[in-house]
Amino acid sequence: MANEPQGNMMRIAIAGSGGLARIFAHYLNATVHPFIILSRQPQPDLETLGYQVAVVNYDSQEELRYTLRGINLVISTVSGNPQINLIDAAAHSDVRRFVPAEFEGPPGRRPRNDPLDRGRAATLDRLRHWSHHPRHRMASTIFICGVFYERFARGGLGSLGIGASTNVYYQGSYLMDVEASTAEIVERQSGGQPVAINLCLTSVYDVAQFLVAALEINLQNWPAEFRMQGDRRTVAEVLQWAESVKGGALFATEVIQARDLPAHVEHAAYYQDYAKVGRIQELIATEQRRYDFNTANLNALVNVAPTPFWDWLRTHWGAQ
Repeated sequence: MANEPQGNMMRIAIAGSGGLARIFAHYLNATVHPFIILSRQPQPDLETLGYQVAVVNYDSQEELRYTLRGINLVISTVSGNPQINLIDAAAHSDVRRFVPAEFEGPPGRRPRNDPLDRGRAATLDRLRHWSHHPRHRMASTIFICGVFYERFARGGLGSLGIGASTNVYYQGSYLMDVEASTAEIVERQSGGQPVAINLCLTSVYDVAQFLVAALEINLQNWPAEFRMQGDRRTVAEVLQWAESVKGGALFATEVIQARDLPAHVEHAAYYQDYAKVGRIQELIATEQRRYDFNTANLNALVNVAPTPFWDWLRTHWGAQ
């Protein structure tokens, strides 16, 4: 039988101790919900903040199951085999719901052989397995937020300790380097005219606030996907707004036509420019609308006012 929350309070485990996990913990700490942070290594700085840290070996089912006893909800920020092992342990420990380390675009938009997969398809397959298990049924919810604003921050996502295993860890690794006033964008044309390519964006801090606000909704009523938006803009608007915030001077921009993206990947791979391969793969994902969605169901359900992208840009890059 699944672990049941006590009244309005639920016990939560955050898997991981990197930047995203720390931001989640910061906002969770202001709620009534007790939580533990699962980490491969001791984290004395987190314990100094009053957080409970459990050192775990993600290769040990016994250890993971012991640590997850009595936990109602797991929020994961780890990926690959550690996350799959964590999913198995959570199901066997009667965790009610699992939130995987997705926090991006809708999974249904991904191609079958996704170069950006990093084990995510296998993770979702495992979650589907446990969602129908006769003895250890465990539900899951994906939090979909589009692109983190902080991809465009000084130092990129890496400045927050987020995304070390991805293509977008470093400053300038997605669409533009605001500090350097350079950009590398994708354009799709029809009849000789550019066609808008939309993407959804949300600050990582607002993602944390949305997630924490969702805890006020009964876990049993959570859907398979919670979608949130801080903003929804075209690629052209994202670039134009950054140029405006920097004083109006045009960025040194390479515009790549959508049809030419595969050739750019092949060229970069041939010269072993793997950073560029990663950047072009992200442009392909953007052109395929993998970071775009219309309906943000979580925005309508909770009282969170996310920061608009323009305001975020002005705060981080205005009056430099």
